Amino acid sequence: MAKVKTGPKVKRKGGGVAAKSAKVDVLVSEVASAPAFVVTEYRGLKVQDLQDLRRKLRPRGVEYHVVKNTLFARAAEKAGRGGLRSLLVGPTAVAVATDGEKRIDEVELAKSLVDEMRTLKALKIMGAFVSGTVMGPEDVLALARLPGRALLQAQLIGTIQSPLANLTSLLQTPLGNLVRVLQARA
Repeated sequence: MAKVKTGPKVKRKGGGVAAKSAKVDVLVSEVASAPAFVVTEYRGLKVQDLQDLRRKLRPRGVEYHVVKNTLFARAAEKAGRGGLRSLLVGPTAVAVATDGEKRIDEVELAKSLVDEMRTLKALKIMGAFVSGTVMGPEDVLALARLPGRALLQAQLIGTIQSPLANLTSLLQTPLGNLVRVLQARA
């Protein structure tokens, strides 16, 4: 029996090398500009779960993207963040701390994902890339337990301000007593 041609060959979706190169260029700019990434494995999550996760993370200034490992690894190498390659195993998605002008706190990024990990049992944190350092999943959980940047700054200011406030009250007390004694005499 002879083969019968049914029509022209259909090209696969994806756009070929040029489209992949363009995607890598977009990823390079995003990887280079973002202060922190958390890499997760989303195996076992339904599409609706991923959409709900994105919807919950977006108001916190976190973007959640499913990425192709090879393209993301190339982009990380080009952006000078080659340490990300070790985290890209299996079906991965990346949570990126970006919010335009405002800088997102790395602790808030970790907290956001750990909070959502409690409700979505299938979501697994593979690691993170924070301030040029690759972190494991245990480190991300420890980072999530820290207080946020604003609270740490307030505690630091309070620690610095407390001895100064005590010193000024100590120096003002004798003068205040002298003024009260003179007023009582008058």
